[in-house]
Amino acid sequence: MRLLQLLRLRRALNQRRGSKLVSEASRSCVACRSALKRDDGLRIVLDPEGQPAIDWRGRLPGRSAWACYQKDCLASLFARGALARAFKQELQPPAKRWPIPQVIAHTQKRQRELIGLASRAGELKSGANVIERLVIRNWADYLVESADVGSTVSGQWKERAERRSLDLLPALLSSSELGGALGKAGPRSVLAARQGPVTRRLRQELKRGQALI
Repeated sequence: MRLLQLLRLRRALNQRRGSKLVSEASRSCVACRSALKRDDGLRIVLDPEGQPAIDWRGRLPGRSAWACYQKDCLASLFARGALARAFKQELQPPAKRWPIPQVIAHTQKRQRELIGLASRAGELKSGANVIERLVIRNWADYLVESADVGSTVSGQWKERAERRSLDLLPALLSSSELGGALGKAGPRSVLAARQGPVTRRLRQELKRGQALI
């Protein structure tokens, strides 16, 4: 009897695993048709009134459509009817330019939260002189620059990053917002991130933001 129960349990687990693989394989951007992993796409559902809504946590029930975190793909959801085709019905945007402003605001919030967490975890440093020393010592995994950094300063850090084969990723936050996220009194134009669990998540949000610019 126990052996039979184990066989049934194994069969059920295999079926669930198989359905998950099918689901992963079938998830694609409705605009460009690129295959998407769960964490790489934006899930869109219809609310009780039949209006498109963003499912940030990926837990809302009902039929869904997925889109890339790319500005062109998000812009084409209504302009080219990609979302209407996915849901097989006529749809109107809930707000002007939806969902680009909402995605930008959400990404800014996530970047702000993760910068604060990374700083407290010792995975993120600021200050031009400090960062320069850390880059020389190969402490940094990548650099972050503010949205309002000047072209001269940006060019200087780009050269330093290229010499050390480091990514220089733009944030969707101003220098004042970067300073605030770090808990600093003044603005911060450039940050250095070392490899760690929080900065890995931050890199993902920075990449998303970069695709929205």
